[in-house]
Amino acid sequence: MQRSKTLKNFPHKPGCYLYKDKSNQVIYIGKAKDLQKRISQYFQKKELDPKTKLLVSKIADVEFITTNNEVEALLLEQSLIHQYQPKYNIDLRGDIRYAYIKVTNEKFPRLITSRKIEKHGKYYGPYTEGSARRMILKTLGDIFKIRTCSQMPKKVCLQYHIGRCSGPCQGFITEADYLANIKNAERLLKGETREILNDITRRMKESSAKQQYELAKNYRDQIVAVKLIEERQKIDVPKNFDQDILNWLVVGNKIYFQLFNIDKGVITSRHKFEFQNYLGVVEDFIKQYYSINFIPREIIIPSKLEEQDLIVKYLQETKAKKFTVSYMPRVDLTVPQKGEKAELLKLVKNNLEITLGLEPGILDLQQKLGLSVLPKVIEFFDISTLQGKYNVGAMIQMVNGRFNKNEYRKFKIRWPSFASASAKATADKKASEGKKDLTEQQNDTAMMFEIVLRRYYRLVKEKGKMPDLIVIDGGKGQLNAAIKALAELKLNLNICSLAKREEEIYLPHKESPLKLDQKQAGIKLLIKGRDEDHRFVIRYHRSLRKLK
Repeated sequence: MQRSKTLKNFPHKPGCYLYKDKSNQVIYIGKAKDLQKRISQYFQKKELDPKTKLLVSKIADVEFITTNNEVEALLLEQSLIHQYQPKYNIDLRGDIRYAYIKVTNEKFPRLITSRKIEKHGKYYGPYTEGSARRMILKTLGDIFKIRTCSQMPKKVCLQYHIGRCSGPCQGFITEADYLANIKNAERLLKGETREILNDITRRMKESSAKQQYELAKNYRDQIVAVKLIEERQKIDVPKNFDQDILNWLVVGNKIYFQLFNIDKGVITSRHKFEFQNYLGVVEDFIKQYYSINFIPREIIIPSKLEEQDLIVKYLQETKAKKFTVSYMPRVDLTVPQKGEKAELLKLVKNNLEITLGLEPGILDLQQKLGLSVLPKVIEFFDISTLQGKYNVGAMIQMVNGRFNKNEYRKFKIRWPSFASASAKATADKKASEGKKDLTEQQNDTAMMFEIVLRRYYRLVKEKGKMPDLIVIDGGKGQLNAAIKALAELKLNLNICSLAKREEEIYLPHKESPLKLDQKQAGIKLLIKGRDEDHRFVIRYHRSLRKLK
């Protein structure tokens, strides 16, 4: 191990570097293809994320260890992290302890919930959702008539009389048949539905041949129930190996990961993580998570990693060490573009959005429009007129994709009292030419200018909270009118317009409209808000006409 005080003394070789604070404690460990270049980036870059700035301010000394190649550096990095447990590296030890389904070690076993894995019994899980675990326990109990009593009673209880227990306490089922039911319940927990169905079908035929029709009927009901569970639980990915589905979302300066473990096509568990976002956080997460967890044959991710080939080699070598095998085990990092695996990624992402309380489409909208903030609060503007009469406007608000009716606003058009100086000059010119006053004309852009100006003039005056995104109903003309209104108030807000015919999105400073696939969640959200605003303004317009 070498110690260095100046950047020039670091070699141009792969290896690991260790940052230490004033008390000589290791606070961060990283790996690099070129140690000198990588370490220099921390001290020469002017723009660093808050976490990195804080880290650099704490560095008092640097140590490094050279390796022969990047794969060795990756393996060494994980070993050093486990040894020193630096405070600025990702800590994955704080994951929630989820509950398992336990098959007890008794003459007539039971299925119970357990949060600790002990020597006796068999465990399945973990299950992240308590409601799902309880549903599975109840369903298995109903199908296979498994006893629930902690101690065997001297006579049958209510559970037997209502058909939820097979009555082993009174010998109404043989030990062999009861254990066969337990075995099938375990198979169902593993996702081995084909073996269960074959076994139950065989038993049903045997019972029918022996004229045990009541027992044959029970087996038939079990077959129906198992097929129903199979349809609900199984994802159509007929694989004979394990997979992990990993997706992530960046919200502000944080990144949220969600990982689904899939065993032979069945989701068995889910894990959620939250970290500060920085360059390379995805690679760091994958390395550290799989350094302490099982590495499956395939890991499905939404986008290709910068060091994907290197990460695959690291995972292969780590898996080989864990299983002490001489050959290099296969590990795939798959980035699907379409098909079943892409649908699995979408499933994980939707679950993550729901977990974060986000309506599916908000993040998609942020990415497609290139917004710097998440559009949690969106305000939509629309106008309605009838040959220049009954001119009205309306605004509706969406918060996290849901309509916030407390913030709906109606506007009676007062043009030109709210017009800008240039607009007033245009109106005066038209009046001098003997043309109709603009209040009597159908002037969509002028009306849009007015309602946007009035809305945000009041918010500025009352020091109200501004929206994350403004959506104007119309094309380039209506968008420019709204932008002028914001400019008069010296406001710089995210804004776009949505044209009805082709559902095209117009953005400031862009001549060509943005066309999105209408099946995507982001454009669906905009259309949903635009249509609600249109309904609201038309209703207001009709109410004024009735009064007249």
